[in-house]
Amino acid sequence: MRSRKKPEKEVDEELVTRTSWVNAELAYKHVKKGKADGSACALWLRMHIQRYMFKIGGFIQLHCGKVLFVGILLLSLCCIGLKTTTLQTDVEKLWVEEGGRLEKELEYTRTTVGEGRGTTSQLVIQTPRGDSNILTVPSFQFHLETLLKVTQISVDMFDVTWKFHDLCYLPEFPKTEGSGVWFANRIEEITPCLIITPLDCFWDGAKILGPDHNVYVDIGLPIKWTNLDPLGFVKAYRQQDPSNSYLRDLEEIMNKSGISRGYLDKPCLDPYESECPRSAPNKAARAVPDIGATLTGGCSGISTKYMHWSEDLIVGGVRKNRTGHIVRGEALQSIIQLMAEQEMYQYWSEHWKTHSIGWSLEKARAILQAWQRKFTEVVNNAQNGTKGDEIYGFSSVSLADIMKEFSSLSPTRVALGYVLMVFYACISLMRWNNGVQSQSGVGVAGVLLVALSVAAGLGVCAVLGISFNAATTQIIPFLALGLGVDDIFLMAHTYGENSANKHIAFNDQTAECLKRTGVSVFLTSVTNMLAFLSASIIPIPALRAFSLQASILIFFNLFSVLLIYPAICSIDLYRKDDRRIDIFCCFQSFADTKDTVIELQPKQGDLYDLKEPSPPPSYNDSLPPSYSSVVKHNTVARSAEEGGSAVTSLARPSIIDLPPSVGMFSCRPRSLSAVCPSTTSSRQCLTAPENISCAERFARFQRHLLNSSLDTFARNVYGPFIKKAYVKVFSILGFIILLCVSVYGIVHVKNGLDLTEIVPKHTPEYNFLTAQSKYFGFFNIYLVTKSGVDYPNNQRLLTQYHRSFQTVDKIIKREDGSLPNFWLDLFKQWLQDLQRSFDTEYAEGRVTQQDWKANASDSAILAYKLLIQTGDVDNPIDKSRIPNTKLVDSEGIISPDAFYNYLTAWVSNDAMAYASSQANFHPEPKIWLHDAKDRDFKVPKAQPLTYTQLAFYLSDQTSTEVILDTIKAVRDICDTYTDRGLPNYPSGTPFTFWEQYINLRFYLSLSLLCVLVVTFLVLTLVLVNPWLASIVVVVLGLIVVELFGFMGLSDIRLSAVPAVILIVSVGIGVEFTVHISVGFLTAIGSRNKRMTMSLEHMFAPVVHGAISTLLGIVMLVGAEFQFVVKYFFNVLAALIVIGLINGLLFLPILLSLFGPKAEIRPKNDEDRIPTPSPEPSPKPKKKSSSSSSRSRGNGRHFRIPSDLSLTTITEEPTQYSSHEIVVEPEVVVETTTVPTKQSDSVPSSGENSRCSTPPPTVVTSTPQTHHVTRVKATATVKVEVHTPIPGSVESVNHDHVYKSKRRKNKETENQESDSSSKS
Repeated sequence: MRSRKKPEKEVDEELVTRTSWVNAELAYKHVKKGKADGSACALWLRMHIQRYMFKIGGFIQLHCGKVLFVGILLLSLCCIGLKTTTLQTDVEKLWVEEGGRLEKELEYTRTTVGEGRGTTSQLVIQTPRGDSNILTVPSFQFHLETLLKVTQISVDMFDVTWKFHDLCYLPEFPKTEGSGVWFANRIEEITPCLIITPLDCFWDGAKILGPDHNVYVDIGLPIKWTNLDPLGFVKAYRQQDPSNSYLRDLEEIMNKSGISRGYLDKPCLDPYESECPRSAPNKAARAVPDIGATLTGGCSGISTKYMHWSEDLIVGGVRKNRTGHIVRGEALQSIIQLMAEQEMYQYWSEHWKTHSIGWSLEKARAILQAWQRKFTEVVNNAQNGTKGDEIYGFSSVSLADIMKEFSSLSPTRVALGYVLMVFYACISLMRWNNGVQSQSGVGVAGVLLVALSVAAGLGVCAVLGISFNAATTQIIPFLALGLGVDDIFLMAHTYGENSANKHIAFNDQTAECLKRTGVSVFLTSVTNMLAFLSASIIPIPALRAFSLQASILIFFNLFSVLLIYPAICSIDLYRKDDRRIDIFCCFQSFADTKDTVIELQPKQGDLYDLKEPSPPPSYNDSLPPSYSSVVKHNTVARSAEEGGSAVTSLARPSIIDLPPSVGMFSCRPRSLSAVCPSTTSSRQCLTAPENISCAERFARFQRHLLNSSLDTFARNVYGPFIKKAYVKVFSILGFIILLCVSVYGIVHVKNGLDLTEIVPKHTPEYNFLTAQSKYFGFFNIYLVTKSGVDYPNNQRLLTQYHRSFQTVDKIIKREDGSLPNFWLDLFKQWLQDLQRSFDTEYAEGRVTQQDWKANASDSAILAYKLLIQTGDVDNPIDKSRIPNTKLVDSEGIISPDAFYNYLTAWVSNDAMAYASSQANFHPEPKIWLHDAKDRDFKVPKAQPLTYTQLAFYLSDQTSTEVILDTIKAVRDICDTYTDRGLPNYPSGTPFTFWEQYINLRFYLSLSLLCVLVVTFLVLTLVLVNPWLASIVVVVLGLIVVELFGFMGLSDIRLSAVPAVILIVSVGIGVEFTVHISVGFLTAIGSRNKRMTMSLEHMFAPVVHGAISTLLGIVMLVGAEFQFVVKYFFNVLAALIVIGLINGLLFLPILLSLFGPKAEIRPKNDEDRIPTPSPEPSPKPKKKSSSSSSRSRGNGRHFRIPSDLSLTTITEEPTQYSSHEIVVEPEVVVETTTVPTKQSDSVPSSGENSRCSTPPPTVVTSTPQTHHVTRVKATATVKVEVHTPIPGSVESVNHDHVYKSKRRKNKETENQESDSSSKS
């Protein structure tokens, strides 16, 4: 193994030009001593941070293997937490504001009603192919065939077959406990499922109502809705049993509900069909029905009063003629209603079918979801046999599946992105011309380390209970890796620079790397971490979870980069020291063996690359140490201009084909014969020929490319370019134009997120959502009234509340333009019908004040029982209320005293009206079925209502803007009546999904403000420079504005995901700006010089980090979700480009014009601080006075040789011809310290400095003993001319050189005067 090199005594160029970056303690001392101006507070803080970083780095290098093992072990243990990961796809739990009114409203609904109440809608939409009219018989027949397939769907779960009729929502008919039980059971068997469809306008719509099995009432044909006359059927059986009160009540309910002849009087799609009834209006004429005219005004189900479907619900893309009749349509829609999970659970909880399966709410949910998935499969596959039409199905579980698939992490995509990052890190850090100094392995290990830290951070997030969502799975892996890799590249870049810096000892390499980069890495990471933590104040759960996860991952990246990655670099140092080839570390490089031409760039500080270090100086009486080697330089012999003798000078880098970017020796194993043939002279060999062949030009170009780097580009091309005045002017003008364009784009950013954007294109779900948004925009909403309302005494207010929604345009209304009746209207109408029956029979004497007679009707008897209710639990009955009391007074107010008694009777005895109102009362009134033969007059009193609903349908909700307008209009009405004493709120899909956009901009602005303020505070505290922090925050704000403007110009809507990326833009922007800013602040010189120095050192890591992040997200382009491409890749790619432009162009220009002063500024305004004083010579050992006097008498003093060497120019005789001329200049500085006695005060040698004047001292008259230091400099130049023989350059006989110098020094010693430096 080669001996490790120790640092040379030459001054580090970076130490005097980037002092606070390299050694803040030295800069702090210069400021405190008055040698320079600067920010003492900032330097003091950085000095202590660097001191701790140096100690940590030294410890890591000393125990690199142990640190690496323990660090990877800890990260691996944290990854175990990924097993507890939970993926949250519930929109309510993701995007509903925590603590906001919407969350409180949803929580009130859950606690009062429970989850899974009501119904769920499964939608079927049919559209024509091309621009054709869908109102044709074949299109309707295909729609019918599809719905028939839907009604036949069944699922086998838990050893039970669940049919469509077992799951669908059924209209309620009154139940009985008397003689009509048998008939009531037959009615329940034939009760059809609730399906809203345009087929209800035709007789063919009865085919989908079933029943799905044969139901026989008498001997004869089974009952089906295609041949059933409901009202006639009940009348016929009532004639057979006139005393059956149930049949009498049922007939009355049918008349009130508009249930008459069912579908028998509706036209047939195919009048030639054998089952088409004769009563069909087009049966006799065999005429094809006018579908458009039939659909005009909407369709009705079995009940014309409670089941009337507006044409807006069932036909889309309608075009009407002058008379208002539909002549053209472009879409058909059917809505299939299923029970919600809670309803289904309660419906089957007491049934024998579920007794043996452990019936539960979870099983009810699983059955519904399985049926819904099968429903979408059946409908979407039905389009294979279409006649030119497309048909699509969509269920409530479809959206949940889409959100789950969208939120799921694609391991393949993430893995490929990480592989690209690894590949780029390997290529970008590879040095093609030097396998030993190449850093591909370090780069690959860094990317893998960051990937492991990301996994560990996510595992900790899972353990802490932070759920994952779409923002986590789609953004976090790439964001965290991008931020971590930026720091990895910075540290790797600095590590590469330090490893080539011979002023840094081998054992201090890691410590110095961490000392220089640690502050910048720590600053960016802490800034990002605190910024994301501050963004978590946003009460939206998805954004809060994202912010917390990002903060935790940044912390893990900081831990890995500052503690584990230096251990990897330390191990790589041993690889370099053993001269092993980068990632192929099993192979050792022999580039420095024989047949090697040594080429160098004469750059100060790098002249000692091949020179073995001299031993430390000796301060005893022994002989001075010998030099192990000397520096050898390439030279060239040239003739003088006047024709004089040839002059040998050092060869320029251009002549030896080495670019100026290489600040170290480059050893290329080439034979000497390949470099210079034996017939050529030194001048011909070392000077550039006039005629260069194409092959040689290509070879030189190839060597130039191999030695080129981003550092070279930044130093030689980019930095000088942006220093020019015209570049700054045009760049600033360009940024002003870009800012104006961005503001224009921000103005045009629209809110919202279309569901079509989160579904893969060319899928049935995408086509359905497109058609649904284009033609229907259908939603059902509920207006909820809460507890605290005195319903009996606030009936007028409740009626006004209902009527106020007449002003909302998008609410579907009846043909006359009025709103559909709500529960109080239906309740009132029922009571008024009873009151009319009572008044008639009371006038006829069939009902008296005390009782009723046998010929009294059931309605009159029920009215009598209600009228005598007092509402007082102690005295519930008062017959004296008849006839003065009315169920409903002349002003339409229900009697407040017995309001809740009446409510119980209405819910139980007018079940169809109650079900159609969708009032969903809670607490639910008790079941009380009226029996005319029951002489118990008491009617149970319902509990005060805490929850009621007003149901409406919305249509034409085709865009986010329209939906938001509707939401605002509804909210304004709700807020108005809440202020008037009617607590209420709206509920439904539009409010859950879209209401977030109303306050999204406010929360986004608040979050960005928090992030920017925290960034400013952190930068100000750490850098102690508010002006620089302000400049950075301004640039970060510009990045956000430009990215926001890009979204507007690219038609990217503002939703939660882009809002997250806008917040992320600040974090990524910090990586683009802070490194450049810190490099500018720590450099010395003018603003332009400091700007170019910062770019020289920070350009490469910033660009590498940006490109690696871009490669990480490039795999998103192949995502099947267009949303991923549009909202993730496009926005993140734009962010990277915008960040690079602002960080590497606008920010440097801004700093060169308005940047703050440097942290340290020399007094004489130079571009460097004075060269630091060397360490003082140690005091010689005390000897006896005799020996001292003898030494002084003899005048012999031992010399302390110096490591300094001087490059000189010597001459080469023209008659010599050789392959290599080596010039060996050497300067020996000899210092001797002797004690003397003087009366004047002399400064001590330890205070002497080459570049500073020693401070004055106090002069005393008392004779004292001082030390006199004598300095003697001797220059020796030796020129060696080598003969053209193969082999390496022979080493110099150092003993001979040393004796020769001693001999020459002795000859000139008598002629020189001693130079004394008094200390």
